[in-house]
Amino acid sequence: MFEHLPAEIKARARQVRLLVLDVDGVLTDGRLIYSAEGESTKRFHVRDGLGLRLLREQGYAIAVISARGGPALENRLRELGIGSAVLGTHDKLLALTGLSEELGIGLSECAFVGDDLWDLPALRAVGFPVSVADGHPLVRREVSYVTEEKGGRGAVREVADLLLAASDKLETGVAELLARADTGGFGVVIPARYAATRLPGKPLLELLGKPMLLHVCDNARASGASFVLVATDDERIEQVARAAGVDVMLTSNAHRSGTDRLAEVVKRREIAHDSIIVNVQGDEPLLPPALIRSTADALRANSRAGIATLAAVIERKEDWLNPNIVKVVKNQAGFAQYFSRAPIPFVRDTGTEGATSTLPEQLVALRHIGIYAYRARALLQVAAAPAVMHEQCESLEQLRALWLGIPIHVSVVDQAPPHGVDTPDDLRRVEGVLKKRGHGV
Repeated sequence: MFEHLPAEIKARARQVRLLVLDVDGVLTDGRLIYSAEGESTKRFHVRDGLGLRLLREQGYAIAVISARGGPALENRLRELGIGSAVLGTHDKLLALTGLSEELGIGLSECAFVGDDLWDLPALRAVGFPVSVADGHPLVRREVSYVTEEKGGRGAVREVADLLLAASDKLETGVAELLARADTGGFGVVIPARYAATRLPGKPLLELLGKPMLLHVCDNARASGASFVLVATDDERIEQVARAAGVDVMLTSNAHRSGTDRLAEVVKRREIAHDSIIVNVQGDEPLLPPALIRSTADALRANSRAGIATLAAVIERKEDWLNPNIVKVVKNQAGFAQYFSRAPIPFVRDTGTEGATSTLPEQLVALRHIGIYAYRARALLQVAAAPAVMHEQCESLEQLRALWLGIPIHVSVVDQAPPHGVDTPDDLRRVEGVLKKRGHGV
């Protein structure tokens, strides 16, 4: 899309070493919200995050200057990998000059992306001034380039692509990013309900003086996710998440499942359909960050799959027989054939009889681990479909995906993670594990 740009614009873009972004109207959609709670709901587009990552991979410096501030924004900037920021200022030029001196990059080598009149002094000072498509008319007249996309809707990704294309790095950057088996390129959504049957208010129960949900958020952040978001139908959970600087969305209270809640997030945040979203339950405070990351990596590595999940080998016969432990059978390519609460595969000549506590010798049974990575399009497809007979019989939603023909990749890990929290005894057990690990000490 940049082939026909004037040579002068391409030359200016080639000089850029530092990209500086405003937030309202550039990284978000710029709605006028005056409360701290409302500010934290502003939308950050997933394509913008990927564009910033492409720039970092190619050695560009990235910074933010914003009149906004607060824990929610600071947390989002960390998730986007932006380490340099000046927040809570309307003097964009002064802040820009300070950043330029701090990073040792001249203003002529800076690109600034703005949208309103507060940004004009900074835009006039830099080598490559940019306005988003819905910027103020006076701003659009003053800049070198106006994006086709609106702020909060992919404009930053467009600028990133332009800078890379001008330096002949776009194809290389994309290829390198896709080839890396590192931790980026996925988001984590944590569905959290207050009205649990056995433990009401479960996400907010404290473990070592900290709500359980926030332990889960810490693990999700440590996984290397591009973003972490809590999706809840309860304002008490929303308030706790926001106070801790966690991105949160108040979703409908009519959802049948966490999958439906994730689908609402994908729709409202306009997440690209090829994006990878990992569903992490809000009652799994011991889930290792490495398993979150490896589930996303498995989906990325298996392009045919719409969903990826995990399993571990069952060692004890009592676990094989336990209907509360879900079993999975997969094919030689690593894709799920069926999930069940029944003991599968069933060994006809041995069955379930006998006092022995060991599994039949010829049997390798797999315990399903309930963490899922979805391609956003597959998530929306599952959420839009009605429940099917197998799903209703087994009370296992993943059977709907198999019924729809969505391939589910199953990676086998060495050991299943510790069980989550369903009962008061579980809460005490998990707190004991956290103490041993040194949390809250």
